[in-house]
Amino acid sequence: MGWQPTAEQKRNYEERGYFTASNVVSPQTAAEMLGVIKNAILMPEADDIMTDADPMDPMNDDTPQARAARYRKLNKFNQRNPLIWHNAHCGQPVLDIARYFLGDDILLKYDSCFLKPARSGSATPWHQDNGLWRDGDIEPFNFWMALDPATIKNGCLQMIPGSYKTEIVPHVLYEDSIHGELPQERIDEMIDTYGVEHIELEPGDVVVWHSSAWHYSPPNTSAKGRIAIAGVMSSPDIVENGRSGDVGYKWLMKGGVVMPDFPAKEYAMQRKERWTAVPWKKLSRRAG
Repeated sequence: MGWQPTAEQKRNYEERGYFTASNVVSPQTAAEMLGVIKNAILMPEADDIMTDADPMDPMNDDTPQARAARYRKLNKFNQRNPLIWHNAHCGQPVLDIARYFLGDDILLKYDSCFLKPARSGSATPWHQDNGLWRDGDIEPFNFWMALDPATIKNGCLQMIPGSYKTEIVPHVLYEDSIHGELPQERIDEMIDTYGVEHIELEPGDVVVWHSSAWHYSPPNTSAKGRIAIAGVMSSPDIVENGRSGDVGYKWLMKGGVVMPDFPAKEYAMQRKERWTAVPWKKLSRRAG
């Protein structure tokens, strides 16, 4: 039958829109993956690291401490590093969980490393993944794996329970936004009604959530940094029947068999029409 959620995991996903799974990879494997990332960000020249928009302060000197604090997120890093690739995104334990949601054919849509350096790690604003992608793929599989302990003190993920049952809310760009985010007044209403849960995890633990769930992570003001990896997975049925563009999907599992290739094989989109996302609405952030 493959992986099946426990009664508690199933209830949490249905009621809250997310659940956690412990020891999806061992603490030793998590430490090895963490070492790969730390080694890369500490290198003097990091030309081979693919990053997206980075709100962290520019590096003021060439010390290891400055290098460790220069990135907020590394985009497409994991699919370029075989140890991470084969143990996480294309690892059997993660794919066993994804298969429960997606079936026997699984594609990677997105991968990233999330970094919150000690005392300087920036916030990721409240958002729905569906509100950021805006591409019609409303049922992908989302996972976030801790490689360091993720705690309230160092800025662990926060979720609003039951928020995935709302509509996909149009996201906005405030003057200080790093990407589209949920409107502040809606966030206040949802928190007042449903509260917030903090997702604390140990290395190797995973949180899985619905793409419409409202989530956020605050700045890290503690003396303990944290690093995590994340992925979004989809399936040929979803991408061919939706309206997403060709974002460079990679094969993870085909016919229930984990794909062993590294680098991963590209998925060839059958549908050729393109889509255009609606521009973000820009707002000034409300005071108070």
